[in-house]
Amino acid sequence: GSLAGKMPGDTQEKKFANLRTAYGFMMGHPGKKLLFMGQDFGQMDEWNEKASLEWGLLKYDIHSQMKDYVKALNHLYRTQPALYRMDYEPEGFEWINADDADRSIFSFIRKDHTGKNSLVFVVNMTPVERPDYAVGVPTHGRYTLIFDENGAVSSKDGRKNAYQAKKGECDGRPYHVAYPLPAYGCAVFRFQYN
Repeated sequence: GSLAGKMPGDTQEKKFANLRTAYGFMMGHPGKKLLFMGQDFGQMDEWNEKASLEWGLLKYDIHSQMKDYVKALNHLYRTQPALYRMDYEPEGFEWINADDADRSIFSFIRKDHTGKNSLVFVVNMTPVERPDYAVGVPTHGRYTLIFDENGAVSSKDGRKNAYQAKKGECDGRPYHVAYPLPAYGCAVFRFQYN
């Protein structure tokens, strides 16, 4: 079956929110990425080599928005060396929290080869909003939100995108960043090791 069809949720909106979260989690992890044809716009039927893709689905907002989200994820991948430069080196990936079974939130770091443009991923795999979520981070300084469950984030679009790390242990780290994590949220912060 298709990935959209396999996602949990009692509505198409929840299935697609889940799918965006899964794609964000996948894109953040080391290794090369693979989507079968049609999965980039949420085709509901499994890909069939004997039939055309269901391009007509793009007239529906939920499918065209998924296509735009995957396009933004691909752009993120191409513009952030932390996602590919150290893909096969253990130093390029570090878990922050992989054991939050109660809330099903995962967080990890992707490092670039310079340490100047490293990334923190925070992924909420549940339909529960976490308005007071704090994630442990490795260093003080500014963490800039560059991507979320809606796609690329910029200060120009009126959303807050700069977060200052505060001293105080969280996730076994000396600093933390507080961020309102939405249901099925996927936040990507860029930071620099000091």
